[in-house]
Amino acid sequence: MSEKQDHIPGAVVRISEIVGSSPNSFSDAVRNAVQAAAQTVRGIRGVEVIGSNADVDENGNLSLYKVHCKIAFVVER
Repeated sequence: MSEKQDHIPGAVVRISEIVGSSPNSFSDAVRNAVQAAAQTVRGIRGVEVIGSNADVDENGNLSLYKVHCKIAFVVER
């Protein structure tokens, strides 16, 4: 995560790791991960992709894109 000072002053930020996937692209996998996390986590402020990989089908085509991400969100007090 970026160490920018554009967060809420005095806030406590928590970092959680998640994995997202998509049959279409790495970008979609990131979007899916953040959208799924946003259903139960409020105050998401950023995402960092730590790693990515893909499954390959029997024809040598990429069949499932996966991303390992960290999400940062503000801890509510």
